[in-house]
Amino acid sequence: MTDTTASARPLTGLLGHLGGERRAIAATIVLVTVSQVCLGAISVLLAAAVGNAVVLRNAPPGWFWAVLGSLVVLRALLTWGEMDASHALAFRVLARLRMTLFDRYAVALPSRHRENVGRAASTAMTDTERLEFFYAHTVAQLVAAAVNALLGLILLAVVEPLLALVTLTGLALVLTTVPLGRRRLEALGGELVGATSALSDRVVDVLGGLREVLGYGLHEPIRRQLRETGAEAARAAGRLETTHRLLAGAREAAVTLVGAGVLVGVIGRGVAAEHVAALVVLALATVAPAADAAATCARLPVLRAAAARVGEELTRPPALTRDTPLAPLPEGPLGLRMRAVGFGYDERRVLDGFDLTVAPGEHVGLRGPSGAGKSTVVALASRLWDPDTGTVELVGPGAGSVPISAVDDGALRAALATVEQDGALFSGTVREAVAHTSTTDAEIEDLLARLGLAEVITPASHIGEGGLRLSGGQRARLRLARAVLQRPRILILDEPTADLDETTARQVTDLLATLPSTMLVVSHRQRTLAALDRVVDVTSSTGSEGPENAARARNHAGHAVRER
Repeated sequence: MTDTTASARPLTGLLGHLGGERRAIAATIVLVTVSQVCLGAISVLLAAAVGNAVVLRNAPPGWFWAVLGSLVVLRALLTWGEMDASHALAFRVLARLRMTLFDRYAVALPSRHRENVGRAASTAMTDTERLEFFYAHTVAQLVAAAVNALLGLILLAVVEPLLALVTLTGLALVLTTVPLGRRRLEALGGELVGATSALSDRVVDVLGGLREVLGYGLHEPIRRQLRETGAEAARAAGRLETTHRLLAGAREAAVTLVGAGVLVGVIGRGVAAEHVAALVVLALATVAPAADAAATCARLPVLRAAAARVGEELTRPPALTRDTPLAPLPEGPLGLRMRAVGFGYDERRVLDGFDLTVAPGEHVGLRGPSGAGKSTVVALASRLWDPDTGTVELVGPGAGSVPISAVDDGALRAALATVEQDGALFSGTVREAVAHTSTTDAEIEDLLARLGLAEVITPASHIGEGGLRLSGGQRARLRLARAVLQRPRILILDEPTADLDETTARQVTDLLATLPSTMLVVSHRQRTLAALDRVVDVTSSTGSEGPENAARARNHAGHAVRER
């Protein structure tokens, strides 16, 4: 495979993700090509008319003006259609690329490495914006230039073969500027994308941690980092632009040589004076779009680097795999069972042979020292990750059970809700943040009252970005309200009362006690744990519930639903 084909692979590889937009890209190519040919024809006709008027002092005939006027009108309509179609296509391509990335992030993030998502965000925002112009405009420009050059050479060959040869030589000179300096352009393009992406990554990180920046006085170190990264990007951009200008000078020299060569050729061949202008303009109209296309090709390395980053993000391995056929959820209340579960982060083993049984309708607490794996149990029970070894199962009120990995994700998320300690709230009203399609304002208001929030917010209250207008405890209770309004069959909570005072914590525990959901609650708070049916101690050595707790779970399974 040639270097050119290999270098184009990142850009062509994304075409498969554009779906139906490929037809729109083809339609835009046709519009731009016909528009370019019309422009060349208009230029040649005008040059011919000027030549006849100056040399022969003849006015163009009526048919000439009719043809010229038709071409001008057609060119105007094509230009309008091209601009309208290409701009609409650009936005659709941008949306499709971002949605494709979102779909990949939905299954690949969060990874078990808890990586920083700044790169993912900057790729979705910055690199896709670079690419939408390429697919909506640049591809059409390159194809139109090729078609225009071919038609111009054919016409010149019919009229005057020598001029076609001169023009072909000029085209070859123009095209030699494409591989000229290609390696340097590739290196500088990758350097520029890397530097600007690093700057975007850092800005995303800073925006996500403004409270820490303010609280710890990190302004100056961050300013210094941003200045250094910005300066690096500026240096890369400067070197790249200098290279582009040198290549542009070479292309302009080639176009000038074509014009001079054609002029010498027509004079040497004794071409009638009234045809000189038209032939020179025809040659230039053949070469000039190719020179523009060569300039565009010189800027492709930056786009290829952006496409490579998008391609890398789209090949992120999924956080979850499905190695079992789909199976329906058991009817009725659901329980949870983890058998011999093992899980680790890189080389650090967190769970090893972990066992846990939560009977349908049972409320179970998890406690243990920091680092013992409680939050990991939450992630595995919620199927945010899959265990390295062992199984996680959903258990019905009878003897039936199904591996959690065999349940359709939509059905699983409807039946199971998780409230993480550092979970997010989206900007908008309370109603938008917590309500589901069937939730009424009356239900929201009742739940806000039970959680002690009715005096602070209403369903129409705006909570700000990430719930910024609320306190930490208020955000925690609103995240809980969002889960409760889902009416899940299993509810998993990670430190639901950690940010609350005693009175508010009691309101939360009183609410939880009334819920029919099967519940797994991680907490360090003894009052919260005391309100549950039983408590499992998670230790960093084994991470398993003890035999007493396992026996209590088996005993509870038969009457948990009835008692609750």
